[in-house]
Amino acid sequence: MKRGLVRLHHMAALGGALGWSSLIAAVSPAVPSRTFTVREGTNFTAAMSPDATRIAIDLQGELRILPAKGGKAVVVPGLSGESRLPSWSPDGKLIAFQYYLGGYWHIFTVKPDGSDLRQLSFGAADDREPVWSADGRSILFASDRAGNFDIWSVGLDRAAPVQLTRAPEDEYSPAVATDGRIAFVATAAKGSELRLRSVDGAVRVVTADPSRIALPAWSGDGSSIAYVAYASGRLGRRGEASLHVADATSGKDRLASAAGEDVFVARPQSLPRGGWLYTADGVIKRQGTGAAATIPFAADFTVTPAPAYARKRHDFTSTAPKPVKGILHPVVSPDGKYVAFTALSDLWLLKIGDPKPVRLTNDPFVDIDPAWSPDGSRLAYTSDRRGVGTMDLYVRDMASGREERLTETTESVAAPVFSPDGKSIALTMLASDDWHANFPNIVDLQTKEIRKIHGWTFKPSVGSWSPDGKSVNYVVLAEKSDRFRHGLNEIMRVPVDGGEQRLTSPIPGKSLGIRAKDGAIYSPDGTHMAFVADGVLWTVATDRHGDFIDSPRRMTNDLADEPSWAGDSRSIVYQSADKLKRIWLDDAHIEDIPLDLSWTNAIPRGRKVIHAGRLFDGVGQAYRSDVDIVVDDNVITAVEPHRGDRTGVEWIDAKDKVVIPGMFENHIHNFIINGEQTGRIALAFGITSIREPGAEPSEGLEAKEAWASGARAGPRLFTTGLIEGPRLYYPMSMPVGSRPALELELERAARLDYDFIKTYERLDNAYLRRAVEAAHAIGIPITSHDLYPATTFGVDAIEHLVTGDRIIVGDRLSISGRIYDDALQLYRQSGIDVVPTAAGADPRAGAYYLARQGKSLRDVRQMRMLAPRILASRYLKSALDGKGLADPSLESAKPSPVTRLHQAGISTPPGTDTSFFNLGFGIVGELQYYVDQGFTPAEALRSATFESARLSKVEDRLGSIAPGKLADMVIVGGDPLANVMDVLNVEQVIKDGRLFSFDQLAAGAELGKK
Repeated sequence: MKRGLVRLHHMAALGGALGWSSLIAAVSPAVPSRTFTVREGTNFTAAMSPDATRIAIDLQGELRILPAKGGKAVVVPGLSGESRLPSWSPDGKLIAFQYYLGGYWHIFTVKPDGSDLRQLSFGAADDREPVWSADGRSILFASDRAGNFDIWSVGLDRAAPVQLTRAPEDEYSPAVATDGRIAFVATAAKGSELRLRSVDGAVRVVTADPSRIALPAWSGDGSSIAYVAYASGRLGRRGEASLHVADATSGKDRLASAAGEDVFVARPQSLPRGGWLYTADGVIKRQGTGAAATIPFAADFTVTPAPAYARKRHDFTSTAPKPVKGILHPVVSPDGKYVAFTALSDLWLLKIGDPKPVRLTNDPFVDIDPAWSPDGSRLAYTSDRRGVGTMDLYVRDMASGREERLTETTESVAAPVFSPDGKSIALTMLASDDWHANFPNIVDLQTKEIRKIHGWTFKPSVGSWSPDGKSVNYVVLAEKSDRFRHGLNEIMRVPVDGGEQRLTSPIPGKSLGIRAKDGAIYSPDGTHMAFVADGVLWTVATDRHGDFIDSPRRMTNDLADEPSWAGDSRSIVYQSADKLKRIWLDDAHIEDIPLDLSWTNAIPRGRKVIHAGRLFDGVGQAYRSDVDIVVDDNVITAVEPHRGDRTGVEWIDAKDKVVIPGMFENHIHNFIINGEQTGRIALAFGITSIREPGAEPSEGLEAKEAWASGARAGPRLFTTGLIEGPRLYYPMSMPVGSRPALELELERAARLDYDFIKTYERLDNAYLRRAVEAAHAIGIPITSHDLYPATTFGVDAIEHLVTGDRIIVGDRLSISGRIYDDALQLYRQSGIDVVPTAAGADPRAGAYYLARQGKSLRDVRQMRMLAPRILASRYLKSALDGKGLADPSLESAKPSPVTRLHQAGISTPPGTDTSFFNLGFGIVGELQYYVDQGFTPAEALRSATFESARLSKVEDRLGSIAPGKLADMVIVGGDPLANVMDVLNVEQVIKDGRLFSFDQLAAGAELGKK
């Protein structure tokens, strides 16, 4: 291979080994599409044409036009992307709108008939909320192209946009009066301000609101400004939004919406004859001097349910060796001869050239984050071996094997890296009060002193010392504004002397790789930095201070993560999905590093018989009494009336108990930093399967393989990655801003044998469609945060009741918690599963339900298994103390969205979108919420068992207790079909045929086997 920039091969070459084209052809034909009509919408904007004959709306991100008096809302043809916030030109000939394309919002115009579509703003920025100037020659909009949001203007000639405001806080949502004055919104220390910019450029505050202000609009005479004020709901309190009108001169504000009106967060509009046009209660409203009048509409939608694709085959029953794919943080030794890494809970050492690695640690705890000293004599790593649920720093002498624990902190530490002189280790320290939080620290190896060098940082990458040892560099989230949480992965340089940090990037405007996986790593000689972007490996030349001095050089076409330099700075070892590779810088040739490491399913042998006094099988509505459940190895072979004459079997006496299928937690984000106790706690709550929709891929696989092999006790894990657009938020997100980058991520899904694909909020719609095709081609489901147009592509599921991070608020649920016909019918007609994550995320919800029954969260014995630092965290302390408890039913309108989904026959497998601090208990709270919303306890339990198995396409093996199913079940006291919270009374758990008593699970890590 020639030295220099590596050319990107055609996509067929990238996917050639996987045979993508043949895979796609193998997918079953799509099921017939379904067309239906809705007469309600959610959080949509309505804009009246200047001649008052037509109304443009942006229902579910589609521009539609209907007669001003009401009628059929017809889609503006030719718009394939998401279109929002229509604004008519003064002459009525054009509509301006924000259009989502390539992972960013841009300003477009189009004629009402769909012709003359023109893009006016360009670049890697979000351009939002367009409105026309009074003369119709330009469009004002909000943009973060200069940093935070400011007001900009662009002409129809598509000249470069002009910046109009420059405040340090976000300024957005412009509205233009006929005389040229500009009203807009700005963030304030508490809430929002409505500001006014006069024609001479002076700016003043018109009014302020402690909640959030959105989308102002001028009255026709320029005397007043209408806007929507809104506040999101929280535990025990419903969200609310209201229409206000402020006097532009005095600032005097009046409430313009009626009591109880469900006002949408959408731009109002002044009407030619006075009054306001706005949207609320699912419809378009015209407000005059009296009560608001409704303008009816009807809109047709067409959806395409998921096809009947051939499903992935899960190997749950064989003991054949399987290659380890969950390889964490491989790092090459300074002499270039060895690679240290984590797999199956332990540290391993691979001699390059000998595929059989040597196990360095062998215990039931989690040993992760290996890092070599500069001379190769020592290996640092972190482990929860102290047994208190906290990760500590260890250093191993490689010659003698002697190890020393260097920290004994309350909080866990992570990601150690030696300084160039070998005298210090940089690491991060977590905070139990905020799972997002990491604090960069330095450990002096002589004094053992730990010194913080920077404040709160949202899950940065592993650090890399600058060549001069004066700073540590992390890949961090660089947020663009306070309005929206998404940003770019960039490099933060943190001086070790406490100086001011600064952000930089070798490719400005492009997000670097998976933050939880990919650091930006300096070569030992200080002449280069290796980093990941677009899923591939790059290097860039640096000076002795670590500053970039040349353009980046692309090194690979294949997937690359975890770059690690050899000590001579001539080669880089990296991870390529399921393989280890090394690239040489002098000629860019790449070689595979063979690795022969396998694992097997930990399946017990022999026959067990569970004598169940009462059995809930996961599909019926009532108990079966006095039955025997016969289990051979890990498979149920019979469920039949009890017989006491069986011999040669292991009897499990549950004659005074209830047996239910093992439950699923369908939306949780676990992290290996939480240590080995995670799996035991899940099992202790009766959770035998976890679906994790968003994990660092190798980390998810490590847990899956460790739990399945018995290296650690834990549930089954159905895992994936997190495919995101060019801007991102979470550390495990994979930024995708191009089709080649997308194809690499889909290749990763196939090579790492994902159980499903998860796409996130900023992914372009065209890429989402492609991801659906690829997922079904390899036999796995795909889930999304997007409802429409995702339901036209054939997605299998959707997460949460509402999300809205690429728009102001989502269009699946109103601020007050109401679900309207557009969203409900899109769910129902497409046949997708909905994981609501409605109430269980907050432990105070479950604690409220316990208090209602005269109990306390402190009475729940599983909680005693949590580490003291977790129990003392803000997440749990108030719930344990019985403070701040509230009925989660108060957060939404009646009937609640969950009730309406249930009444419509839509499957709602439960999940919580929580983390380790609420694992298990969150599902119990979610199930009780279901019961409060109209489910019977049996229906709630079915959702957590059989319906959950169906979500992951494993209902043929899991989710119910029947012959042929895997032996996952829970033995509980009480009567969960009378009181669903009795599932907390776990006595014993059988996962994959292996019996765990509650006392065993609570005792400690010794359940892990080697």
